[in-house]
Amino acid sequence: MESIADSILKDLKKEVLKESTKEKVSRFTRITKNESNAKNYAKAMFDVASDAGKIEVIKSDLDIVYSSLLVDKDIYDFFKSSFIDGNLRMRILKKVYAGKISEETFNLIAILIERDLLHTLFAVIVEYENLCNEYYNIAVVKITTASGINNNIEDIEKLKECIRNMIKNRDVHFIFHTDENIIGGVVIEIEDIVYDYSIRRVLKGLKTSISNDN
Repeated sequence: MESIADSILKDLKKEVLKESTKEKVSRFTRITKNESNAKNYAKAMFDVASDAGKIEVIKSDLDIVYSSLLVDKDIYDFFKSSFIDGNLRMRILKKVYAGKISEETFNLIAILIERDLLHTLFAVIVEYENLCNEYYNIAVVKITTASGINNNIEDIEKLKECIRNMIKNRDVHFIFHTDENIIGGVVIEIEDIVYDYSIRRVLKGLKTSISNDN
């Protein structure tokens, strides 16, 4: 016969599982909505910048905003908090950013704060940069190696030339990143496509293969 404790435990597990599932769905919905918001705001900002002839000006503004508003957690949390009076936050921003960023960029920040959407600002900046790259016909390629590129400059140059041959009629900008966790080899990210030639991936595949054999 099932004890009361066992019955309660079973019910708790059921309720926790149900609420956890709800939370996962809710979180996914929020993320999807945030991405959509970011794309919409970035597109609107880019259209304004294009009409005003300020594409590079606003790109530079957003770099300043990122370095000053989003990097420091305490500052970011202060301006993101809906518990702090919005007028106070806006007064501080006006005082600090006056004459340092364009009116268009300041208005974007003001709208995001007013609508409690400052948490999407980083995504807006990324999307704006993507739009700039598209406008200037630039392909951004991220190359990750286990050690610094100075250790194998000749191989990196050959790789860059190979990638340029893959991407025709576009200006290719390379970003280099070091990650010891890949152990060796290289990981290449061309916009949304990832080419993983790392030793880490090989070892994971080997581990999976051995597990399946057993």
